Amino acid sequence: MSAHFLGIDLGSSYTKLVAIDNAGKTVYVKAVPTLSRKREAFETAMFEVRSQGEIGRTCATGYGRRNIESDLQKTELVCASAGVSMMHPTHKCILDIGGEDIKIIESGADGAVISFFMNDKCSAGTGTFITEIAERAELDAAEMGPLARRSQSERTMNSFCTVFAKSEILGWKFEGAPIEELAKGIYLSVVDRVRKLPIKRDLPLFLCGGVIAFHPYLGELISERMQVHMQVVAQPQFAVALGAAVLARNDALKRDVSKEGI
Repeated sequence: MSAHFLGIDLGSSYTKLVAIDNAGKTVYVKAVPTLSRKREAFETAMFEVRSQGEIGRTCATGYGRRNIESDLQKTELVCASAGVSMMHPTHKCILDIGGEDIKIIESGADGAVISFFMNDKCSAGTGTFITEIAERAELDAAEMGPLARRSQSERTMNSFCTVFAKSEILGWKFEGAPIEELAKGIYLSVVDRVRKLPIKRDLPLFLCGGVIAFHPYLGELISERMQVHMQVVAQPQFAVALGAAVLARNDALKRDVSKEGI
């Protein structure tokens, strides 16, 4: 088997790259803005990862996976399951909150997807929803967590639709709602959306995705309001890219075994 295996998660906002070695140890991790016309950031990242050693196989995932050269292309569902299972090899339920959708995945200890649910028809509760409503509220997304944590308010937005939510948050501003209340109200709206999803609460629950990476307080609110323990995986933004790297390594291993049998 070759030295390194690369997973590329080409998402709507960021492209995440993770390379692992034969033993599964991570040797490279980086996130860059998703491919722009100039491509400099991505090309620099590819140069950096190649400088770590030969890349045996590459697996691409995410919305843009068909627009990048790779040996394998896998869905985010499969890669999220593989990535979280690399860290937590147990029968589990994964909540992946991304920029454009929310995924609920029942995953086996071996990383196989047993069942799944996606709210890919609506952006409610996703990173795009949070970003757009925060902009209307004149909130810096990076400051939302600390602000919301200081609020004692239980007021939540009633609108799941991004268009209506923008109008609703504007009404809050006209009423003079404190900025802390605005921040927490947006988070509580996402929590209400998540609570309506078919999450398997009888299984160990794990959170991953870019939204949780940038909004850790949201994860705390989800656990608190659902009255369940939900563990955020290490480097949640890179869990899907890690899974892609794992699948690239597994594919290489299968090919080596096949060659030995010839």
